[in-house]
Amino acid sequence: MKLKTPQSARLHNIVEMGLEFSAMIRLFEKGSKTKLRAKMLAAVEDIFKAESEEPFKDIHASFCEWGKSNIWLAEKRRKNGQILKKRGPPSYGQIAKTLNVVLKVAVHYCHLPDCVKSQQISRWLNAAVDTKMMAYLRKRYAGHFKPWPRTIEQVDRCKYMKIQEIVREFIDKEHNGEITPVQFDDMYWKH
Repeated sequence: MKLKTPQSARLHNIVEMGLEFSAMIRLFEKGSKTKLRAKMLAAVEDIFKAESEEPFKDIHASFCEWGKSNIWLAEKRRKNGQILKKRGPPSYGQIAKTLNVVLKVAVHYCHLPDCVKSQQISRWLNAAVDTKMMAYLRKRYAGHFKPWPRTIEQVDRCKYMKIQEIVREFIDKEHNGEITPVQFDDMYWKH
């Protein structure tokens, strides 16, 4: 891929960093990073143009559905070569976490596309909820799911949306709505 401007090179590098920062790439089949990066660059640029939360949600959902159909999880093997888990499609939650981390890096940390627009988009961003954060939320909101997913591999679109609602409920209750979902995962990722 030839990067034609300093801005496109910057965005490419930030997306690349976000993909690595997500720690999800290791779960995906070899070659997935290139496909994810190309699709993510297009999605991020579309998100930068969004004027309200609804188009953002549509772009986010479209990316996650694309990821479920076009990305594959890598086989898990023991050291002796025995297959523990066959390759298969990722869950909605795994793709969403990957996208959410990249958006967090690009918008929240790097203030793209500019400071004013990044403040607007930051309010729409979702928490990059992982297994530890779900365990923490499960203790506080046990009745919201029967059964609660234990890993992001078990998170489909419906559960993903519900978890994001729970994160926002937690923020309203515990932080008087004064933090955003991306700040939630910065603060609670170790719980």
